[in-house]
Amino acid sequence: MNQEKLMIQRNRIRQLIEISNRHKNVLKWSPNESDAHIQMKLEICKSLRRRGIEFYTEAIFTNRISRADIVNADEGIIYEVYDTEKKESIEKKKLIYPLPIITVKANQEFKEALIL
Repeated sequence: MNQEKLMIQRNRIRQLIEISNRHKNVLKWSPNESDAHIQMKLEICKSLRRRGIEFYTEAIFTNRISRADIVNADEGIIYEVYDTEKKESIEKKKLIYPLPIITVKANQEFKEALIL
C-alpha cells in the first residue's frame, strides 16, 4: 500500500474511535484484566510496532457500545484477547464491532502467526 492510501486507511479507522480515546501506539489496560491478558496484548502491540503498524488499545468506538482490545489501523482488524470470556460474548462482539476480529487466547506463547 502506498503512503497516501495508508494515510487514508489510518484516518478511516481513526474516525471509528472516540476522539477522546485516540491514543495511537500506546498500550492501555484495565485493572480487571489478568496478567496473561495484559501480557498477550503487550506482545501483539510489540509485534505491530516492530512492523510499523499504527494501533489503538482499549479503543472505544463511536457507537459507544463496544471497546476493542487492539485495533490495527493499517489493516482494519481488531485483535480480541480472551482467557475466561465465553464464546457467546466473542460472537456478540463479531456482530457489533465495526471491523473484522481475530481472537487470540491469552494463556499461550505469542507467535506472529496468531495475528496474521
